[in-house]
Amino acid sequence: MGDRIAELFRDRTVLVTGGSGFLGKVLVEKLLRCCGVHRVYLLVRSKKGKSAQERLDDIFSNVLFGTLKSQDPTATSRCRIIPGDVTQPDLGVSPENRRLLVDEVDFIFNSAASTRFDDSVKTAVKANTRSVKSLLDLAEECTRLKAFVHVSTSYAFPKEKVLYEKAYKPPVDPHEVLDKLEVGTDEEMELLLGDSPNTYTFSKALAEALVVERMGTVPAIIVRPSVVCPTWKEPLPGWCNNLQGPMGLFVGAGKGIIRSMYMAGDSYADFIPADVTIDAILTGTWNYLTNSDKECFINATSSEYNLSWEEIITTGKEVIYNHIPFNGVVWYPGGSIKKSKLVHNVCFYLLQLVPAIIIDTLLVILGYKPILYQIQRRIQKGSEVFEYYTTKAWNFSNLKMEDIRGRMNETEKKIYTIDGEGLDVKEYLKGCMLCVRRNNLKEFDDTLPAARRHMKIMWAVDQVCKILLVVALFYYGYQRIVVPLSTLLR
Repeated sequence: MGDRIAELFRDRTVLVTGGSGFLGKVLVEKLLRCCGVHRVYLLVRSKKGKSAQERLDDIFSNVLFGTLKSQDPTATSRCRIIPGDVTQPDLGVSPENRRLLVDEVDFIFNSAASTRFDDSVKTAVKANTRSVKSLLDLAEECTRLKAFVHVSTSYAFPKEKVLYEKAYKPPVDPHEVLDKLEVGTDEEMELLLGDSPNTYTFSKALAEALVVERMGTVPAIIVRPSVVCPTWKEPLPGWCNNLQGPMGLFVGAGKGIIRSMYMAGDSYADFIPADVTIDAILTGTWNYLTNSDKECFINATSSEYNLSWEEIITTGKEVIYNHIPFNGVVWYPGGSIKKSKLVHNVCFYLLQLVPAIIIDTLLVILGYKPILYQIQRRIQKGSEVFEYYTTKAWNFSNLKMEDIRGRMNETEKKIYTIDGEGLDVKEYLKGCMLCVRRNNLKEFDDTLPAARRHMKIMWAVDQVCKILLVVALFYYGYQRIVVPLSTLLR
């Protein structure tokens, strides 16, 4: 049997928001390489001094598109930039371009979002909530629209210990928030946050409510991925757009900069590779349109092969120690998970912040710019925001994905991976570390032998320092306790 999913999109026109971001790039690449789309419109913010073609070239210059360009050198000709900005009213799209989209678009994929947890309420709502209302307004006008696919998050409703594939009540009325967006003060907007853990989940929950309201007039689907991590299989194993999230943690630890992590080691880390997420989005759209399955919620999570944080950290350490070390390691990668906030804070200050101050002082004396102290402060700030998720555990129902897998034929299962069958965590992390070295850190493969030698040297230095510390403590105790005691006993 053939690929029915590709047939759904063949010769169709697609609008993608967030096409220059992490998930957006993977989506665009898959649509062009596997689905035979006629046209992809990318809503991208304008940049002074750069033409639309130059902005498009910036996106396609990424190594992620290497396979696509080798198979189809003309792939970029099927893409067009639509200048706009999701944070602006009506997406910042000109009337001429809006008419173009209304007349031509068959599918809208909304993957644009600000994923910062510390945005102000105003900033997060503009990027993640008002933008969705503007897109829904556009979708209602589109004369050929077959599906509006909104990428949400499985953590949009963090109070739910088990997230089912259904609609949930938002923390507040999204229209009340939108009405106050332009007239309310920053302080008034912050009060609307209530007990939501951060502005990201707050604004995403409001956006879901807006999509649910329009499901009667717009053919809409909500896909909720968990923590999206680097690609697993295609088009490039281990690829990620930046070092935010889990890979930043591994790089920081692998460089010897992060020595302590506060988390519940036995809580589950629900990671889903970016390519699996995109395949879930595409197969979910196909299922919605062709199988008379009008369930509009899909939880794209990894519940079936969850690992604890401790297992993932331990495996990552082993990969960095013995297989894919980084260049420029400050100290031998070590440290551990701390389940006590007090113990973690003590370790952070003693093992991370104080050494950073000492090294920065030496750098200043030698005439170099200090960097480590500011890095540690950024790590501290990021860790505090991330702690909400690393000290709790959630479960997700993903029965919809099981149904979809059962409806796919063998050809489709080879092209679209929507489960974790065959995932070897160690091999996956090897691919991630290698890809991060090459593409994010610009550390090329010919430096690996030197990096491995340096790692062995740093291990020896680390062991010597630990021994000297123990000897120093023993000597201090001997001089302070044993010697005075023996004097008294004479």
